[in-house]
Amino acid sequence: MNTIWQVMTFEYARHVFRKRFLLALLSLPAFILVMAFVVFLLIRSEFNTAPVGYVDHSGLLSGPGAVENENSWVGLRRFTAEEEAEAALNLEEIQAYYVLSPDFLETRQTKLVALEEPSGVATSQFTQLVRANLLAQFPPEIIRRLSQGNQLVVQSLDGSRQFVQGDWLGFVLPFMVGFIFLVAVFATSGYLLQAVVEEKENRTMELLVTAISPNKLMAGKIIGIIAVGWTQLLAWFGMVVLLVLVGSQFFDLPEWILFSTNYLVLALVLFVPAFIMLAALMVAVGATLTDVQEAQQVTSLFTLPLFIPFWFALTLINYPNGPVAVGLSLFPFTAPITLAIRAGFAQVPTWQLLLSLSLLILFALAALWFAGRAFRLGLLRYGQRVPWRDFLGINAKGESGR
Repeated sequence: MNTIWQVMTFEYARHVFRKRFLLALLSLPAFILVMAFVVFLLIRSEFNTAPVGYVDHSGLLSGPGAVENENSWVGLRRFTAEEEAEAALNLEEIQAYYVLSPDFLETRQTKLVALEEPSGVATSQFTQLVRANLLAQFPPEIIRRLSQGNQLVVQSLDGSRQFVQGDWLGFVLPFMVGFIFLVAVFATSGYLLQAVVEEKENRTMELLVTAISPNKLMAGKIIGIIAVGWTQLLAWFGMVVLLVLVGSQFFDLPEWILFSTNYLVLALVLFVPAFIMLAALMVAVGATLTDVQEAQQVTSLFTLPLFIPFWFALTLINYPNGPVAVGLSLFPFTAPITLAIRAGFAQVPTWQLLLSLSLLILFALAALWFAGRAFRLGLLRYGQRVPWRDFLGINAKGESGR
């Protein structure tokens, strides 16, 4: 166990402290921040922050006990006469002004005067001010109930699927989790293939196996590279959390920031054996081939199926317990992402979860055995490919070897 730990820490340190890893670690967050800043500048350039004026002839907004709108993106400026508001508009001190008629409570008549159409934010701010004053006479619980509106829950006929209207993160989160798994796989595959192929090419493995068994060497490499990939993902996740905490100081964040713990635990339980299975297969490919580019092409045979659940996204959403969804859930290469999507839209039967998890563990163990055999055979074939018949113990005459 101590030797596996030493190999793991060596592989981890060798990749984490490389400039390539640090560049990859910072490139994605930097790209997202740059794009967010560009979008912010574009929105800011088109967003009119000038105040909005209003003249209240009804007394609703200017009478005793009138409610002021304190939290506003744009200022709301009250005028006593329309002439004052018009003069301020001509001087471009305000972007528009509203006029509430004396019989506003009966007719709801409101006049808008502007040189050009005011921004949607400005219109929304004034509407909220009027609504707040209209509701001021009601008890707080009635105001709260009216402001919340109705919560529409869409449920399938069999009750297996439901979706809360407006909960867009509940719709996006399953696909986000699946995408994170893809990023983890492709982020670590390059490190793993390069490490195995390079060490085989420069004959470093031949020196290492004199001090450690091939199986322990392979196990240490797999664990170390997996740790590298998860370090990258955790760093990105930490940056997102930091961004959320900073943003909460300036914006009122919605309640959907709190993710479902049970859902994330389920996704993690499914992803771990799938990740081990894919990592072991990459080690097997790297040990049997002599070129990194060729190894990447071969690994696409078992990484491309990871995209299949996204191709059937609409089917999984509309029929989360249908035959296509069940079939993809039982195929180890599509099971993790398929179940992550299904669990976000339906109650997946327990027997399907247990069967899928059992198949994932079984395939992960088989992949580890396969990778160990490929690793040992690869050590004996310096600069050569390992024929597939050698894995099955078949000789050139097609007979089973002993």
